[in-house]
Amino acid sequence: MPGDTIMGTATVADTAPADGSHKRILLRFTKDEERVLRRKIDRYLMPLITTLFVLAFLDRSNIGNARIAGLQESFNLTSNQFDWLLTAFYISYISFEWIGFLWNVVPAHIYVTMCLFGWGLVASLQSVTFNYWSLFILRFLLGVGEASFGPGVPMYLSFFYLRKEMGFRTGIFMSAAPLSTAFAGTVAYFITSVADHTPIDSWRVLLFVEGIPCMFMACIAWNYLPDRPSTAYFLDLKDKIIVRSRYRRRIEVEGEQVNHSNSHGFKWEEALEVLQDPKVYVTASMFFLANIAYASMPVFLPLILRDMGYESITAQGLSAPPYLVAYVVVLLTTYISDKKKSRAEFIIFHSSISAAGYLVLALSRDTLTRYCAIFFVASGFFSVVTVVIAWTINNQSSESGKGTGMVMLNTIGQCGPLIGTRLYPESDAPYYERGMIICSLAMFTVAVLAIMLRRHLARLNTESYKEEQYRLIDDEYSSPAVPSMADEDEDEYDDEDEDGDEDVSRYEVITVAEARQLREEHGFNIDILDDEGTVDTILKNGAKLVARKQAQKFKYML
Repeated sequence: MPGDTIMGTATVADTAPADGSHKRILLRFTKDEERVLRRKIDRYLMPLITTLFVLAFLDRSNIGNARIAGLQESFNLTSNQFDWLLTAFYISYISFEWIGFLWNVVPAHIYVTMCLFGWGLVASLQSVTFNYWSLFILRFLLGVGEASFGPGVPMYLSFFYLRKEMGFRTGIFMSAAPLSTAFAGTVAYFITSVADHTPIDSWRVLLFVEGIPCMFMACIAWNYLPDRPSTAYFLDLKDKIIVRSRYRRRIEVEGEQVNHSNSHGFKWEEALEVLQDPKVYVTASMFFLANIAYASMPVFLPLILRDMGYESITAQGLSAPPYLVAYVVVLLTTYISDKKKSRAEFIIFHSSISAAGYLVLALSRDTLTRYCAIFFVASGFFSVVTVVIAWTINNQSSESGKGTGMVMLNTIGQCGPLIGTRLYPESDAPYYERGMIICSLAMFTVAVLAIMLRRHLARLNTESYKEEQYRLIDDEYSSPAVPSMADEDEDEYDDEDEDGDEDVSRYEVITVAEARQLREEHGFNIDILDDEGTVDTILKNGAKLVARKQAQKFKYML
C-alpha cells in the first residue's frame, strides 16, 4: 500500500558519515524507479548470458548434426562408438562440476572469458581430428570447459535478482537450449549445403564454423560482463543505492544471506548445511530424470527424423521447428511461474505432457503424428529442466548454499545423459520404442516427485509460519491466522507487485558523501530526506513493516 517501506534499519551506523556526525539521510525512490533499474539490468546482462549459453549448447549438441553430415562414415564409427563420443562429454561434465564453485571466488568477467576461450578452441579443433580417439579426447575436454560455465549461471544471476524474479530470468537463458538446438538444425542445413560443394568434409566445416564464435565472445565477456551489481559499468550511483536496498530486502524479508560487496569467497559451513538438506537430492533426482530426455533428444532428433523417411539434409531442417516452439513455451512458462510465485505445478504439467508425447512416439507409426508429438516432448522437458533449476536456487538462502545446491543438482542430474545418450541404438530403428518408453517413464516420475516435494515444502512453510509469530516486535501483529493451503500463492510482499500503485515509496540510508554526489548528478530531480524527525519516523515504520513481512512470508517457494 502507499507509504509502506521495505528497508534496512540495523545498518544505519554502518552507513553513517566518517566525520562522526552520524547524520541519518534517506534516499526516497519509487517502485517504478526500481522497475526501470531491473529492466536496465535485463537489457545489459541477459542478452550476453543468453548468447553465451546458446554457443555452449550449440557446441555440445552439434555432434548429432555432424553425424548425419558424414562424420560416422569418415571414421567408420559403429553405433556404440558414437554413443561413447556422447558419453565422453558427460563423463567430464559430471566429474568437473565442482569447478562451478569458482563463480564465488574468481571475478565473473575473468572466469567466463577463460571458460569461453577454452571450450571454443576445443570445439574448433574437433574439425581437424584424424581418428576416433582424437575426437574422443576433444569431446572429453569440451565437457570440462562447459562444466565450468553453464551450471553456475543461475547462481550468478541470483547476484542481480530477487527470488521472485529468478524464474523468468532463468527461463531467458535456459531457453537458449531449444533456441540453439533449432539454430543448430538450421545452421547445419546451410553449412552442409555449402560444404557439399567444397573438397572439405561437410562435418569438418560444420564443427569448425560453430566453434569459432566462442573465442570471439570471450573478448566481449572480458569487457562487458559485470562481476556484481555494485561494480556494473552500466549502473550509476542512484542505481547502485537501489540495488543496495534490494539486497537489504533479500536479507531482512526473504531471509537470504547475500554479499553486496565485490568481495569473493566461499563458506564451507553453508555448503555442509546444504549437503544435509534432503530437498537438494529430490530436485537433483528430478533433474537427473529430466536430463535423460533433455540430453538425448537434441542429439538424436536428426537421426530419428531421417529414419522417419526424410533425407539427411531435410532432417536437419525439420529438427528446428519443435525447438522454436519450445523456446516460446519456456519463456511463457517461467514468466507465469514468477507471476504466480509457484514452481511445482508447472513442473507437474510439463513433465506430464512430455511423458504423453514420448508415449505417442513409442506407439504411433504415422509419420505426421510422431513429428507433432516431438513438439510436446521438447516443450515439456525444456520447461521442466528450466523450472527445476529456478526452484533449486529459490530455496537456498545463501550464496555459498546456492552454489552448492547447483553443484549437487548438476553432479547428480547430469548423470542422466549417461543413460539418455544410449537410448537410441541403430538396432532399435526406425521407431526406437525402448528409448521412447524409458523417457516417458522418466518424465512421469518427475511429476510424481514434484507433487511429493510440493507437499513437503507446504508443511515446512506452515511450521515456519507458526514459529515466526514469536519473533514479532509489535503486539499489533502478534496473532495473525495461519494461512491455509489456498493462500499459498499469495504475494510474498504486497508492495512488490508488478502492477498497482506506482507511488509506493521506498527508502535507503545513504551517506553524506553519497547525498552530495547524487545532488551533483541529478540536481533537484532526486528525493533526499535529512530532517531528523521525518527520518526517525520512516525508520521506525520500516522496522514494523519488515517484522510484518517476515511473519507473513513463506520460507520456501512451492
